[in-house]
Amino acid sequence: MTLALFTALAFATTFVGGWASEAMLSRLGMRRLFAIRAGILLAVAFTEILPEGLHLSRAAAGWSALLAFALLHAAGSIAMLDTCPEYLQECRVHYLPTPSYLTSAGGAALLALSLHSFLDGVNLAVSFGAGLPVGAAVGVAVVLHKVADGFTLSSLLRQSKTPQPRIWAVLALVAAATPLGCAVSALGFAGLPPQATAALLGVAAGSFVHIGATDILPLVHRRSDRASILYFSLAAAAVFLLHRGGHGHG
Repeated sequence: MTLALFTALAFATTFVGGWASEAMLSRLGMRRLFAIRAGILLAVAFTEILPEGLHLSRAAAGWSALLAFALLHAAGSIAMLDTCPEYLQECRVHYLPTPSYLTSAGGAALLALSLHSFLDGVNLAVSFGAGLPVGAAVGVAVVLHKVADGFTLSSLLRQSKTPQPRIWAVLALVAAATPLGCAVSALGFAGLPPQATAALLGVAAGSFVHIGATDILPLVHRRSDRASILYFSLAAAAVFLLHRGGHGHG
């Protein structure tokens, strides 16, 4: 039930972010959302997901985590896997605005975003497989991420005078990939052998580390928004305290 709730929220908040205007959610606000997401994902990866996977199978979890990190890095270098950092950095070239997403570069960017959204759903289901507190923490991070995705996509498309119905169609495509990934993962997660479960946990951990590092490293280098670093630290500390409390009562 909790997994279904977070999946529905992730789908809905993509449209909430798409509906929000820049006056309601500024680039500064987006950076702080990213900082919170980074703190949650990095803390969950290193305190819960990766240790659980390594406990089941060190080889399967370790190599799958490394592979997931490498593949996401490669995909992000070839196509714009996550447009949010690009939009926050005010880059001059974007691949998504109309009519560019009808070209090969734009199509690759949209496909990459949809794949990223699908992996959000997979990771959400895997995280709930590691326990309710872990799943809930990751669920919060995914929901924050979907707000940012929706805001970024709609902002880029509005800049290029894309008709509003087409914007909603693009948002629906990216939003629907998350519950699809969650359903596929949830249906196949039960009854897996330990090595396969460890590999799934490793993939989740590797992707969490990549996403979290991508979120926080530009903020550390910029050093102009100390509040974002504070939000990152508080989010990571909250997950760590939940981890310690859960194991203390276990």
